[in-house]
Amino acid sequence: MGLCLAAVAVIIFATYQLVNMGRQDVSYEVSVVVNNSSSDRWIAFKEGLEQGAEDYSIRLNVVTTSSFDNLEDQQAVIEREIVNGAEGVIVQLCASSGTEGLLQELTASTALVLVETDAEPTETYAAALPDNAGMGEALVQAAAEDAGGSLSGKTIGILTGNQAQLAMQQRLEGFTQAAEASGCQILWTLETGESDDGQLTEQLNEQPVDILIALENDETEQAVDELLAIQANVLLYGVGCSEKNVYYLDKGIITGLIVPNEFNMGYQSVALMAQYLQSRKTGQTEISHITVNKETMYDTENQKVLFPIVQ
Repeated sequence: MGLCLAAVAVIIFATYQLVNMGRQDVSYEVSVVVNNSSSDRWIAFKEGLEQGAEDYSIRLNVVTTSSFDNLEDQQAVIEREIVNGAEGVIVQLCASSGTEGLLQELTASTALVLVETDAEPTETYAAALPDNAGMGEALVQAAAEDAGGSLSGKTIGILTGNQAQLAMQQRLEGFTQAAEASGCQILWTLETGESDDGQLTEQLNEQPVDILIALENDETEQAVDELLAIQANVLLYGVGCSEKNVYYLDKGIITGLIVPNEFNMGYQSVALMAQYLQSRKTGQTEISHITVNKETMYDTENQKVLFPIVQ
């Protein structure tokens, strides 16, 4: 009887060892610093982070933040996390220019993964980045398809997002290049901050446009609020992933939405971090996006991106 029990114990132990073979035994402390972390635009991103943390044995701390006014404020938060024991930081930089000294200082003391927007130099960190120029082009394509294949003669207004970020610069460039080829006329642009305090409504009243473009999630939300308030007869196309934007896409207030796969961006940022911490190898992963409207948002593949929580 004793031999049988011993044999069973050996089998159970061997099975446990086999099942757990290759799993990461070391758990790393990683902080996540993004702009306005409580915004629901980060819901899918956080779900991806959590799944990645489970798969790669990472202990995550998503830092509670408001909107960063400058790099100095953001740097102070990141450095506090490093002092408190973070071995790696996943960060969405609030600006892309003037970051060389900051990145060199940070990567000397911690592993760094950038999300959404890039910076220079690129060889010292890992990154999970959307095809920002491609999303700008996709906005033009979506509007042109709805207009029968051509935007010739259409007037455009653009909410450009934070142009201190390379991501928003790339989106604007991708949009304007494709728009010029389409034959439409861009009447005006408003950057983050300029479009606050009713200036978007004032601009729409002074220079009405056929189509309003919003290059960033929060500005798409803002455009919805102001268009509903003034009942403007304008088509809205935007980039976004928040529940609010998806809701108003379903209601037809947003005509077309470009949605980056934020769940995958969260997951891949953790995967890149694990690779960095284990082998000091950096890498970049491009994050895909989808184009949806009211009719296509419930297609099976689109739902996987729009509603990753319920998958």
